[in-house]
Amino acid sequence: MAKGRKKLPDNIKALRGTDQPCRMENKVATLPTQTLITLPKTGLKGTAKKIFVVVATELIYNNLLDRLGTDLLVAYCREMALYHDMMKDLEKEGYTVKVETKTGFITQVNPKRKIAENALSAAKALAVEFGMTPSSRNRVAALLSGNAPKDDFADFEEVDVQ
Repeated sequence: MAKGRKKLPDNIKALRGTDQPCRMENKVATLPTQTLITLPKTGLKGTAKKIFVVVATELIYNNLLDRLGTDLLVAYCREMALYHDMMKDLEKEGYTVKVETKTGFITQVNPKRKIAENALSAAKALAVEFGMTPSSRNRVAALLSGNAPKDDFADFEEVDVQ
C-alpha cells in the first residue's frame, strides 16, 4: 500500500502556480492538452483566485473545462468570492443595522445581505452551465458517457408511409 499523498500532474501544479523546477516530474500529462488552462490575466485576487484554482482543477479533471469556458468560470469565481466576502462581513457586523431617521433609530436588514443573495443566485446560474449542481451534474455526466436518456415516445413518432 502506497503511503502519502497522490502526486499531482505537472499541469495542475502549473495551474496552481507551484510549478517550480524542483517539483516538476516531467512526465506525460494524464490530461488532454487542450484542457490545460492557466490562471487568466483578468486580475483575480484573494478569494476569487482561490476559488478559481479549486474549481478549475476539478473541472479539468472531469474534462468539463476548455479555454472557451474560462471567462464564464472567472465570472462564477467572482460571484462566489463576493458572496463569501459579504457573508464574512455579515458575521462580523451582524445581520441587522441601526439606521437613524427623523423620529429615531430603526433596525433594518444589513444591505450586504442583499448583495450576498444576489451574488449567490448569479453564481448558481453560472454553476449550472458547468454541471456543478446535482441535477446538472447528472445531465452532463450522461452526455459525456453517451448514455443520454432515451425519449420514451421516440418509437411512436416514426410514421410509416405505405
